[in-house]
This record gives sequence, structure tokens and C-alpha cells, in this order.
Amino acid sequence: MLAKFSVLLALLTVNFAAATYVPRQAPGTQFITGPCQSDADCASGCCGFNTGKCAGAIVALERDGGCGFGDAQPNDNAARKLRGEAPAAPGTPPPANNGAGGAAAGSGKPPGTQFITGPCANDGECASGCCGFNTGKCAGAIVALERDGGCGFGDAQPNDNAARKLRGRQAPGTQFITGPCQSDADCASGCCGFNTGKCAGAIVALERDGGCGFGDAQPNDNAARVLRGQAPAAPGTPPPANNGAGGAAAGSGKLPGTQFITGPCANDGECASGCCGFNTGKCAGAIVALERDGGCGFGDAQPNDNAARKLRGQA
Repeated sequence: MLAKFSVLLALLTVNFAAATYVPRQAPGTQFITGPCQSDADCASGCCGFNTGKCAGAIVALERDGGCGFGDAQPNDNAARKLRGEAPAAPGTPPPANNGAGGAAAGSGKPPGTQFITGPCANDGECASGCCGFNTGKCAGAIVALERDGGCGFGDAQPNDNAARKLRGRQAPGTQFITGPCQSDADCASGCCGFNTGKCAGAIVALERDGGCGFGDAQPNDNAARVLRGQAPAAPGTPPPANNGAGGAAAGSGKLPGTQFITGPCANDGECASGCCGFNTGKCAGAIVALERDGGCGFGDAQPNDNAARKLRGQA
């Protein structure tokens, strides 16, 4: 009887160990959505604080409570690196959103320290430099333009100052995103949606508006190229459109590095974005592909995040 009990106990122990085992990758190699025990496990440098899964630096701030799974407090170190800022001082956790006082009350934190999703009274309170115009909560510079009506809570008009700083340039034009435009030059984002005649975010326009360049004979991705640190396309050389010919596996039939986002591709090298969606065989934005297409690298045995690494300035 004792022997049977010992065998049963051993089996239960093995099953429990198997159920709680988290596979470990070599440090710094785990792909987005993969399990992790710390930021160091992830290629993105961010292990979602609430999820224990590798996440994009900006996405984690919005969805996962920040990075830093396994630590006492979340952090935004990966996002700071992406923005070219210095990491927070050791032992100085980013403030969390406790909702105290409501949006209009501000964060009650020293200027420039409030964490994304935390309440704010103006842009100056936020580490991201952006207090959502419609929400009174700190937001990512790019996300706020699409979701929160821009930055500048408490001001008479919204702004995109944080996004301009993130792009490292002052964009030509003054028209805000969603405002009517007749050319790219009208827009603060540098992109007038080709199909809509409205100013749009450089990356979003590629997915939703057929690219930039309203009023021109062909769309372009010049604003996205600037955002990625690439040279603009040569004048008179329009980006190829997606005509669907040949299907995904046939590739783009275009010169290397010229296929437009949503166009068919056979490998990363065909895409202007440097990313051929692993699950779709269509050119995709470097960050969007990680969330939606299983990464880049269509045609390879394994997906990759090489384009996102390049965008973040990583090796």
C-alpha cells in the first residue's frame, strides 16, 4: 500500500512540474508573444508585466501594464530606448495609474514622470510627452494621434509634438491628422492619404488609405521611409501597388526593396518595409507584422523581427 502511494505521489509531482514549466530561450532571443520570466529573455527587451509574455515596447505600455514581469514594479525601459531616452534610474519605478483625482486633477507626479495610462493635466507631466487630448491620460506619441485625438489635454487645440520629437524632425505643414489636405506638404505628419484626401499617420496610411500622396498620380510611402530612417524613393519612382497578381507565394515581381505594404512578397528582401508577413506573404509594417502576421520572414523556416530591430536601432 505504501509503495502504491509513493508511486502515485511521484506521478503527481512530475505532472505538476510539467504543468508549471515555462520553456526558456537563450537570453534576448524570445519572440513577441513567447513566454518570459524577465525583460532580458525577450528580443524586444520587454516582458509584459501583467502577462509574462514578450511584447513590443509601446504595445506593452498600453496593454500589459508595462514591461518588467517578475519585478516589483513595471518599467518602460524598452520604450525609453526606442524613443532615444535614458533608462529610468535604478530603483525608481515608473508611477502606475491609480486613477486618483480623475483626469483633470493631473498626476501629482514630478514633471515628465507619469506613466502611460496614468492621469495627467498636461503633456509636461507625462514621460511620453503626451497627455491624450480627449482622455487626460498619458499616452504613446503615435497611439494618441489615432485614438485620443492627439496630445495636449488642457489646451485649446490638440498637438502632435511628441510624435514630431519621436520622428526627430519638424514635419512640413500644420494640418492635423484627419484634417482635409490637398498634398503631403499640407500635413504635419507629411502624409495626405492617397484615397481619402485627409492627413494620416505615416504607417496607418499604408494600411488604410492606399499610402500617401493625395493629388499625385501614384501613392508614396515617403513619410514612412523618413520615420524608418530610410531615404525617400527617387522622384518619379512610385511605390508599386498591390494588384494581387500571382498570389502571395509568387512574390512581388518587383525590384528588391520596392514592394509596397499589402503587396505580395516571397521574402523580406522584396519589401520596402523589409518585412514580408510570415503568415500572409504580404509586405507589412515592421511593428504591425509582429502583432498581426506572426512576424516577418515569409518563406523562411522561422519568423523574425529583423525589421523591427532595425527600426528600434538594435543590431
